[in-house]
Amino acid sequence: MKIDIKAKKTRGFDKIDIRFALIQVYFAVYLVMGFGYAALCPPAAFTYDLSLVRALVVAASSAITLWQLHERRVRARIYALVTVGLCMLLSAIDFLGLGALADVAKIVTLPIAVSATAIEFFGAGFVAYGLLLDEKIQAQLTEPPRKGPAHEGGHSWDQPLRVRVRTWEFWRDLIIYFIVFSFIGHWAEILFCKLILAGVFMGGYDPTNAMLWDQWLFPFSAEGTALAAIVVFLHPVALKLQKKFGERSWKAVALSFLINGLVCTSIDFGTGMVANQHYELWDYRDMPFNFMGQVCLQNSMVYTIAATLVVWLLYPAMDKGIRKLSRDAADGMFWALVGIYVFLALLHFVDPSM
Repeated sequence: MKIDIKAKKTRGFDKIDIRFALIQVYFAVYLVMGFGYAALCPPAAFTYDLSLVRALVVAASSAITLWQLHERRVRARIYALVTVGLCMLLSAIDFLGLGALADVAKIVTLPIAVSATAIEFFGAGFVAYGLLLDEKIQAQLTEPPRKGPAHEGGHSWDQPLRVRVRTWEFWRDLIIYFIVFSFIGHWAEILFCKLILAGVFMGGYDPTNAMLWDQWLFPFSAEGTALAAIVVFLHPVALKLQKKFGERSWKAVALSFLINGLVCTSIDFGTGMVANQHYELWDYRDMPFNFMGQVCLQNSMVYTIAATLVVWLLYPAMDKGIRKLSRDAADGMFWALVGIYVFLALLHFVDPSM
């Protein structure tokens, strides 16, 4: 039997209305402009005020809207309209009311800043007109929301790692954990320094470190990577110990604690020997029970306790929370966090003035 390939196509380029494609292009350009500004802006010149709120809203909402438009979701119309409405309101207040346009012009020149602003506002008008009044554009959005569980058909912890890594859900969740803990790790570092100041822990810290104290959304990717390693390696070990000794056995927790301590201390020492040979990042030589100034008993215990709490309490709670979401909600959270993280990483990790 001869198959009519054209009849089978429902989402091919021949079926895309050019105006609908332009709406997708607008949100892609809008997102890229935000990322470009983050890469060009020296971190010290970016203040944590309404400009930051606007930038994060643009990054998160544009990323979600692009994903919804790509998937042809019916709800993409609402996402797009809310995104342009909210972003235009924040831009008008920030650029026109608070003078942020002048700050942008100092970095990218006035003609580029004005052109980008014009693209932003005129493009928003085109998007609003098309999604509100153009039936052909609205007809492109036909896919209903996916209301099934976030892990429907995805990975389960009963499966071996080699099976789980082949699923979208595994990588989606892992990246979510990485991003979330990149921020939590920053705030945990602030708490640790506060406890040093209070005399709870020994050691020193730099009270003038703007990266730590002022740029409170600076992502500490080392902590995010540590959480990813816990999810991939240490949590499965804890599950095996649970199966061997029982879910509430103290032996399982004790052995998990020892393994976590060995792994955390080894990573800390290995990182120090590679990146901290001259003690530029940390120096534990004055701390009791230190080894080569790269690791010390106090910090190793803090890392071990934190890792054990994550393995047994925090990560299972986060995993359980994601599994309660719908697939669309979990995927939407993923794209929003990716948009926010990329913006902040470009802002803080790329400094053209250096």
